[in-house]
Amino acid sequence: MTIADTLVKQVFADVPIRRRDDSLSVNEAPDDGLLPLDLFEDASDLSVFHERAPDSSESFPEIPESLSRLGTYQWMASPGIITLYRGNIEVYWKSLIQHAQRQFPFITTKDAERVLQLLVYSVYQHERFHYVCDFCRRLLGGSFDRWHEEALAVAWEWQWLRSQDRWNSFYGLMHPTLRRIVVQAMFDHRSPGYRDWRQFANQTAFHDAVTAYLYPASVQIFANTAFNFAAWAVAHIPDDANRAWDEQIEP
Repeated sequence: MTIADTLVKQVFADVPIRRRDDSLSVNEAPDDGLLPLDLFEDASDLSVFHERAPDSSESFPEIPESLSRLGTYQWMASPGIITLYRGNIEVYWKSLIQHAQRQFPFITTKDAERVLQLLVYSVYQHERFHYVCDFCRRLLGGSFDRWHEEALAVAWEWQWLRSQDRWNSFYGLMHPTLRRIVVQAMFDHRSPGYRDWRQFANQTAFHDAVTAYLYPASVQIFANTAFNFAAWAVAHIPDDANRAWDEQIEP
């Protein structure tokens, strides 16, 4: 179990969601597990999270300076460290639910949990991509371009999300209207670097950009072959069986 799974369980277990009341009289309509519309009425404004702070560096303070910093990747000093910030992620999740309820007031408790899964797993994938970049710089050389890397990390979130679009996945089971609202909000980035991710939303453009950033020499090395360096890197470098990073959850 990854820290993403652990964090989803922790946050959802602590939310005081009213369950369906089966003791209602026959003259009252059951709520069918719908979230109360006022459950997260004190949530932060969603715009806070459109301005994301950089999250890959040599070091980070124990307490994030910005509410919009949801996770970080601290570069390898044997090992690297992926950190997820529980408090900030919980606030963002509540803001997403509040935002979605204004347009679609029929969110069930199960779909609320799926939104939390989507958020946490996306942040986790974002930080794993930074690990891929760190690993390749050490193995192959190359330089660090903070804002370009952030754009590619968000684009990787998008590529990963597309791979989850199956009828039997948590993403596929989410109500399509809710899914559309939440995904649009999550990828509405306004800060430098992050907002450029759409340039790499297409898978081919993403692979070309990742190859050029991580290992530009591979364009010549693998010319006239079918080998896709970028696809290999994002699929195989963050290998849980031989990883060079630790994971932690901070408050």
